[in-house]
Amino acid sequence: MYRGSPGWELLPERGMDGREDVRHVERALDSKALKVPVAGLMKKVFTRERFGADLDVGLGEQGLFERGHRGGLRLDLWLESSPDGIRVKGTLRGTMALECTRCLEEYRQEIDIRVDEFYRRPGIGAFTPEGRPLPREMEVPEEDEYLIEEETIDLNVLVNDAVILNLPIKHLCSPGCRGLCPHCGSNLNLGDCGCRVEDIDPRLEVLRKLLEEGD
Repeated sequence: MYRGSPGWELLPERGMDGREDVRHVERALDSKALKVPVAGLMKKVFTRERFGADLDVGLGEQGLFERGHRGGLRLDLWLESSPDGIRVKGTLRGTMALECTRCLEEYRQEIDIRVDEFYRRPGIGAFTPEGRPLPREMEVPEEDEYLIEEETIDLNVLVNDAVILNLPIKHLCSPGCRGLCPHCGSNLNLGDCGCRVEDIDPRLEVLRKLLEEGD
């Protein structure tokens, strides 16, 4: 979507004629800054550490992607250690880049999200808030939850999930966005394009053409 950003890479592809073509492929969010080592925290049960990061993200076909090294979205999180994993609590605040669905221009969307998620140690069963093990039939399958892998928690998926679930259904640069002219494609937010717009019932279109030919 934002083809000039660092979130895009060029990959070669063979066309029908056998010649090498180049296409833009968007990379999903995979920031190294969001892969947090927690080996030390896991050894100190019932302690916590603060984590912060700044991201510049946009939205594409595969979800969020990173546009630059720093940006307008601020992560302010607490990582809390427990016997069965790491709890992640905090906020995602700032702005991110979106494309307006009416005028197709890029704009900055305000983000203000509270997160409270849990990264479970692999192979350890889930527990209720009171500390009792969940019945096996109520336990969430590992592939559908956040896991600690190689003593690291990957916050990329958490951020992607939290932001996408809280975005508005319609991405508009402003409530009064006028969109594009259906005839010439001009951005009507920049002014009238001069195209003649006629609201004619499609059922009367044939009659209009006959009248024009009669003239």
